[in-house]
Amino acid sequence: MTSNIRINKLWWEHLVPKRMVTRRREVEALLNNFIQTSSFGADWLKVARNPNGIVKVKPGQIIPVVQFTFFGRSTGFLAPFQKLKAGHRSVSLATEYQSGNPLDGEEHALQPTICLELVTDPLFIEAARKGQTTLDETQITQPSLLFSIPAYILLSPILSPKNAYVLYQHIFGHGGSYPNDGFFYVGVTTRSWQKRWSEHKRAVNAESPLLFHRKYREEQEKGRITYVNHKVMGLTNDLEELYASEEFLVESHWEDQRRLNMIPGGKSGLRYLRENGLLPQSVTPMPDKRDTIISEWLIEHPRKGLPAPWITKKWRDNDWAIAQICSRKDRLSAEQVRAIRQLSNEYSAEEIFSRIGAKNIAQVQRVLDGKTYSRVE
Repeated sequence: MTSNIRINKLWWEHLVPKRMVTRRREVEALLNNFIQTSSFGADWLKVARNPNGIVKVKPGQIIPVVQFTFFGRSTGFLAPFQKLKAGHRSVSLATEYQSGNPLDGEEHALQPTICLELVTDPLFIEAARKGQTTLDETQITQPSLLFSIPAYILLSPILSPKNAYVLYQHIFGHGGSYPNDGFFYVGVTTRSWQKRWSEHKRAVNAESPLLFHRKYREEQEKGRITYVNHKVMGLTNDLEELYASEEFLVESHWEDQRRLNMIPGGKSGLRYLRENGLLPQSVTPMPDKRDTIISEWLIEHPRKGLPAPWITKKWRDNDWAIAQICSRKDRLSAEQVRAIRQLSNEYSAEEIFSRIGAKNIAQVQRVLDGKTYSRVE
């Protein structure tokens, strides 16, 4: 099989770190070699070019992330593929698939991704040169930079960088959390990704009180940041869609102790700011300006702090809370939740799933385990 894959120049220059801009042709060559020589490559490419393409992956199976690693200015190479581990952190907006089959158990729907890793710390580079497998991570002063992006954006984009909003995660950590399981912050920007990250770094150095910036400082001071992964989650030219996706992503991770967002995402975040007096009713800031509003509030009210998200008067109203919890198309209705509990005395999760029309068996099992929909009585 032959291939001649080209990476979109506009998106490459818009998204990748500046130090990688001149290496586009090199990455193209590595990508083509992977597709031509790997049995996995041809199948990966078929899905990777599709904006809606996903791969269903179970624990032990290969994660469809093609990662190219560069040590300084040395020639890059294809890193070993990672396999899905139990407890993998991911969420998906998709509820219907071309196969017609829902996700099963611990199965995840993952988008084919291209990841670039740039290693610049002398200790990392020297260890790689000597073939060392261990080193004192606390001595690392230049975290490895990873940039992850859905492959279709670089291979067959459907939008122009000039009119696209970006939904992203910044992930950082050390050791076994590499590369996706560290602390993370979900954000959106209407500007270039590089500009937004530069603003975050300046805020970190300027003693910003935001949780994201505080935690980054703390981990940095303790020598516990050996990588930073900038992960693009999606693109859109529709601001409403951007808000909805951010809200879903933040809310889905709200109970995760690694989550560094301080308020809900999307329009729930705007509603939170207004209901708690941080934002006038008549003002609608751009998505990437909300951090400034929160930071200024924390500086002006150092002792008061932020009101607890979702613990407003409305949220204490159980009927209102249930309406919010069950309002999305991919959620169970209150009637379905009650039916699951009633049927659990006679039927298994698999049988209940087929009877009530849930998204998948795992959704039913989480209700039975008391992990979700606890407010539905």
